[in-house]
Amino acid sequence: MKRPLNSAFPMSLAVLLCAFLAAPATAQEADLSCMSYRVLDKIQVAERYKEYDVIVENRCPGAVYWTMCIERLDARNQKILESHTPSGYVEKDQKSRVNLQMKKSGADEEFRQRFQEFYVNLGYGIERAAAAKCVAASCEAQKRTARAEFRANLGAWVKAQTDLTARLEAECPESGWGVTEEVEICRSSIRETAQAELARFEQADTELRERIVSGDLAYCQVYGGDLVSD
Repeated sequence: MKRPLNSAFPMSLAVLLCAFLAAPATAQEADLSCMSYRVLDKIQVAERYKEYDVIVENRCPGAVYWTMCIERLDARNQKILESHTPSGYVEKDQKSRVNLQMKKSGADEEFRQRFQEFYVNLGYGIERAAAAKCVAASCEAQKRTARAEFRANLGAWVKAQTDLTARLEAECPESGWGVTEEVEICRSSIRETAQAELARFEQADTELRERIVSGDLAYCQVYGGDLVSD
């Protein structure tokens, strides 16, 4: 059994390679478009992280070496926290899997808290593992405008929520009897008035997030960044 070329590295990346059988390398040039990968969003089972699998599939005539560049981004400012390059070897009609765990953003972020994001890019080779280009920096440069608009909208949304809370407390204060029916009617009226504005912020948040996730180039797809459940 031939083992992965680089199976031990940090950030809880576990390389689980399926059907790893040795095969002779060949110097013959090959069309490696028969290699593909996908990122699988796994069922959430832990509060502190979100789990994903990167699955490499070989539909080529023979065995292929692969290398990944996986870059983990801070959920708040998109700084590159870690870069890792797991690599391995996969037989014809077989798959390899790399498991990822994306942590939550910092405890100081409460409103619309998200899990970390990541980029993935692969390189393939017949005789040896090919280098995988790390793409986060160049892809994030393309997304700079969308990121800025997203943060500005989020900031305005937070302010609107804060202003609404202050208005509810000022105009509909609790009495010694707690939240009475009269107080609740008052608050419902104010919330209804603010609903349209808050809905616009939420719609913009969704649209801008969609722009950020996609990219002009296939490898500029950003993964992760899911909202943390309340």
